Amino acid sequence: MKPRRTFLRQAGCLAVAALAAGCRPASSGSSAKPRTLKLGYTPAEESVADREQAARTLAQYLERELGQAVELVRTASYGPAVDALARGEIDVIGLGPFAYVLAAARGAAEVLVVTGDAVGAPRQYQSLLVTHRRTGVRSLGELPADAGRLRLDFTDPASNSGHLVPLARLRAEGLEPARDFRGVEFTLSHSVSVFNVLFDRTDVAGVSASVVGRLRAKGRLPDDELVVLWASDRLPSGPIAVHPGLEASVKANLRRALLALPERDPAAARAVMAQYQEANLRFVAAEDTLYDGLRQLATQLEPERIIPGR
Repeated sequence: MKPRRTFLRQAGCLAVAALAAGCRPASSGSSAKPRTLKLGYTPAEESVADREQAARTLAQYLERELGQAVELVRTASYGPAVDALARGEIDVIGLGPFAYVLAAARGAAEVLVVTGDAVGAPRQYQSLLVTHRRTGVRSLGELPADAGRLRLDFTDPASNSGHLVPLARLRAEGLEPARDFRGVEFTLSHSVSVFNVLFDRTDVAGVSASVVGRLRAKGRLPDDELVVLWASDRLPSGPIAVHPGLEASVKANLRRALLALPERDPAAARAVMAQYQEANLRFVAAEDTLYDGLRQLATQLEPERIIPGR
């Protein structure tokens, strides 16, 4: 059967080949301090309202701390967010790890801070490959023999746990999704991918373990329905990234404000961190080298083939 695909058109604009070959940095624009800081955000997985409220709270805090206006810019998913950064339509935004790697390869993003714990360690998470018990597949080793009858969901093409990492695992098993599965789709949402497996809209999905855990904690995912075929090693969470064209003093002030958030405004800190649904989080210092492992993985996978439609 011919594979079915729903591909994110914007993903073709990500210029992933820059990971292997390098590329010309995005235009830095004016070096003057911006009159309005453009703060980007993407919708939350389980609740758009939670992410929007966190973004509004952070914008209000930054306006007070920086003494300048902050404008919120919503993007549909990571692909459009990377493009908006490259065009200078966003100054600062939280990105997933792979989306950051793609943006940095275009010269469109620098690490500002990352979410971490109280002692300054960056937050980590895992990627999963999951199926439903109805498929009869119980282990990753069984997947190659059954792939031809199974449908596969990824999330965002620029997602780390929902695409890059599970794709690498599948290829390590000798599977090429578009060739070997009955169909492949991108859902743009970890939650949608999980529910697609649950309600027989797909059979296998690459998703974030954090989202699966939260859905289970909320009673929205029966414990005996989902089968975890594989769990990745611990992965670094994505950073708050800034456009390189911002004046150095603005970047420094932004970093200081984010790092000082719990002390400067504890209520705002709780509201901002509520979107991650984990306890005792704060922004911590991080460097671009945190994502070197992901760069190496993407390059090994032949980056021009990672994003569909290229």
